[in-house]
Parts: sequence; C-alpha cells; structure tokens
Amino acid sequence: MIANLVVGGLAAGCLYAMVGIAIVIVLNITDIANFAQGEMAMLTTFFSYWLMDGVGLPWWQAVSIAVVFGLVQGIVIQQVVIRPLIGGPVLSAIIATLGLNIVLNSVAGMIWGHQTYTFPSPFAFSAPFMLGGVPIAADSVVNIAVGLVIIVCMTLFLRFTWIGLGLRAASQNQTVARLMGVSITRTSAIAWGLGGMVGAIAGVLVAPSLFLDTNLMGALLIKAFAGGVLGGLNSLIGVFLGCLALGVAENLAGAYVSPSFADATTFIVIIAVLALRPEGIFGRVKVRKA
Repeated sequence: MIANLVVGGLAAGCLYAMVGIAIVIVLNITDIANFAQGEMAMLTTFFSYWLMDGVGLPWWQAVSIAVVFGLVQGIVIQQVVIRPLIGGPVLSAIIATLGLNIVLNSVAGMIWGHQTYTFPSPFAFSAPFMLGGVPIAADSVVNIAVGLVIIVCMTLFLRFTWIGLGLRAASQNQTVARLMGVSITRTSAIAWGLGGMVGAIAGVLVAPSLFLDTNLMGALLIKAFAGGVLGGLNSLIGVFLGCLALGVAENLAGAYVSPSFADATTFIVIIAVLALRPEGIFGRVKVRKA
C-alpha cells in the first residue's frame, strides 16, 4: 500500500512540478509571480477539448496544437498585459496577473459554460505497469515520465542554448544582460511563452483525472507554489523535487492521518518553510543588482 501511495504521490507531484516550473521560469526572469498560470493552462485545456469534441481531431493532434496555443498565449499575454508594466512597480504586474486570472476564468465560462466535461485520455484503459509486484496506473507512469522529460529538457535548454543562456543572464542581472546585447523584453516574452507551454502540458494531463471545468487548475496552482516554496523558487531542480515531496506527503497524510488533512499539508508546508528557510531547501539567497 505504501508503494502505491508513494507512486501516486510522485505522479501528482510531477503535475505540481510542471505548473511550478512554468511559474518559476517567469518569476526568475521577470520577478513576477504569475497568479494567472493556472487559468492559462485551464483555457488551453478547454481549447484542446474543443479541438477533439468540436473539430474532431484525434487526441495527439489536439494536444499538440493546444501546447503550441499555450506557447502563443503566454507570449501574447506578456506583450499585451505585462510589457506595458515593465519598468513600473512589480506589484502592479502581480496585481495584473490576479486580474487576468479572473478574466480568463470568465472567458472560459462564457464560451464553454460552468458545467463539467469529461476529458478523454488515450491511457485511460491501458493495463497497469508492474514494478516489483506493485501495479502502477498507466496515467501515473505518463505523468512521471513527462515530468522528468520536462525538467531535463528545460535544464539542458537553459544551460546549453543561446536563448537559454540569455534567459539565465537576464535572471541574474538585467543591466549586465542588456550590455551583453540581451533583449529583456524578448527574454520576458520567451519566459512567458515557455510558462504557457509547460502549463498547457500540465492541464491536458491533469484533466482526465478530474472533471474539466473552469476551476480545473485552482488547487494545482496553490500546490505548485507550495512545492516551489519547499524546494526553492530560484531553482528548477529544487521546485521539481519540492513538488514531488509535497505530492508524496499529501498522499501519505491523506491515507494515515485523514483524507481531509491532505490539502492542509500544503499550507503547513508553506508556513513551515517560510518560517524556517524562506529560500527553500534547495534554494539560495538571491542578490539582484540594479
């Protein structure tokens, strides 16, 4: 039983980690905590559902197009909503993301209504994988595999590509990055685009486990922030490991303490980490020079 709980927690943690990675990419480059990340993913998931149900595209095509839609959505939001606020107080941009959260939720409700939908999955009826005699649901295996692929690809992208190096330079010192020819506006747009893309992947993976509605990503966003705080919001690896730990802790607490206590674990983690180690377990104190 413990093995099943741990694997289920890792699968849930990978979903938290995808949203957490999307948040951290934007946060580290722009200093903006994007509270609209969940609603961006929700809107993209609804778009994917419409491509399958309304247009008739197969799952793989619909999801591929939706992921590109998530990328474009992030760039458009940065250009239209965030770019005019660059140079002003960061709090203004954060408040703008809170407003965007409500706007996107209302737009999705206006188009698709507030009823629930069943989101299809090609893995729903797949036979479970066996690992050491422990059956593991196919969707859990997919979540873990996709989470690992995303963290590896993002780490390699940031370390070994010119665009990635530009993003890292902008996150360290924007003034020096400008002197080196890095466009802060462009890196900000790329960061928002990557965040939208990764969030879209999380949305289409979590939707089959839940009913698709306008509140799909609300709880996931909070848990992604909690896992990020636990691991360290300035470290992709830290966020990934923190979200995995949170997912496992929630499953174990729900099974051995009380099912209603599982969600409380999220807030206990946030409070404890902020009190004892604000930068997170794997994070570091970040000194930013103007």
